[in-house]
Amino acid sequence: MATQAEQILKEKEIQGIVFSLYGKVFVSFLVLIVTFFVAQTLYEVLMISLVNLGLMFVMAIMIRLIKKNKAVFYIGLFCISIDLIIITLLPFVWYNSVGGESVPRTYLIKTYTHYIIAGTLILNAFTIQPIYPLLYSLGVVLSQAWILLYAKADPRFLSTESFKEALLGSAAHVNNYIMNMGVIGILGFFLAYLTFRIRKTVLVAASNEVKSSQLSRYFSPNVINEIDTAEESFFQPGGKEMNVAVMFCDIAGFTQMSEQLGPEKTMSFLSEYHSQMMGAIFEHRGTLDKFIGDGMLVTFGTPKPSPEDAKNAILAGLAMQKKVTDWNEKRITINEKPISIRIGIHHGAVIVGNVGISTRLEYTVIGDAVNVASRIESMGKEVKKSFLISKDLFDEVKDISSIPAKFKSLGSFALRGKAKTTEILSVEI
Repeated sequence: MATQAEQILKEKEIQGIVFSLYGKVFVSFLVLIVTFFVAQTLYEVLMISLVNLGLMFVMAIMIRLIKKNKAVFYIGLFCISIDLIIITLLPFVWYNSVGGESVPRTYLIKTYTHYIIAGTLILNAFTIQPIYPLLYSLGVVLSQAWILLYAKADPRFLSTESFKEALLGSAAHVNNYIMNMGVIGILGFFLAYLTFRIRKTVLVAASNEVKSSQLSRYFSPNVINEIDTAEESFFQPGGKEMNVAVMFCDIAGFTQMSEQLGPEKTMSFLSEYHSQMMGAIFEHRGTLDKFIGDGMLVTFGTPKPSPEDAKNAILAGLAMQKKVTDWNEKRITINEKPISIRIGIHHGAVIVGNVGISTRLEYTVIGDAVNVASRIESMGKEVKKSFLISKDLFDEVKDISSIPAKFKSLGSFALRGKAKTTEILSVEI
């Protein structure tokens, strides 16, 4: 079974083959147009037109098939075969158009198809499949060598070492013809190697793309973007002080629930629950710091703060409660108990960065504001409220009227481990 990276590479290969096919269709169209201006006989016009129209028709079918991801490799080989047939037949079409056997076969190697060959070879390299330019170049060398031997078998064959005579006269410069074939062969090997290197680069890029998508299972999009664009210093232990909104969220009565469900069902339940919550959190630019059993530590303003962090935190909390309400309706229909969550949010200074050693780092937040947010969430059990915030967070919201909720002060409390009291507000729809 192909890996995700290999599937991505295959998609890139398909794109390359399609580009190559479109390129060949374009070249065929140009040849068709030019033929009407330079053709010397009606036979040449008809034959070149039939060949190019047939080629464009075949290419169109190939494009349609390959876009359906069917027999990609074999379609590529078939296209190479078509290219070789065309490049082999083309000199004979031109030869017959000027008289056929009544003309010395020297004409066959004076048709200057090398430019068409080189262009087609380059188009085959766009497939990022090394075997295509390699096979094509080898096929071209063999077919052109056969044409040379066939031409030289004619007693009327004329050879010259003069480029001028070969260009203007009836003789052919055989050594130059052979050298051109040698160049095509070398170019084919070079493009095959280059394509091989590009293919490896694309595979590495595809692997990184897969890894980046896998990171989204562990980190929020904000952190992934920071990792993607970060310099080396980002991955060193340490951090910086920032003012952010910190949210703690827990499931009420989870301990008793997990005992009733058992390990396997508990993990399945948490997976579904977390997926529900992550949608609401990421939608409001939250960053998941970590899962703590059924609980979550979430920040708003990391890795980059904004004036909307406090507001986004409250909106995320409201969205999370709405998700739970909707989920409970579904749970009740399948005879499962509804759940409730507690949310606590505080705004304050924290240290944001990598904690640990260079070989094992965790991007997280630490500081007094984290402890306060945790205490506020726990207080929900005492005051029987599901959504609590600190006055510090409330004061950070610039347009509180735009939040669809009611805020009620519950007074100031001495939180565990804190000397100063903290004013707490409840948030209700």
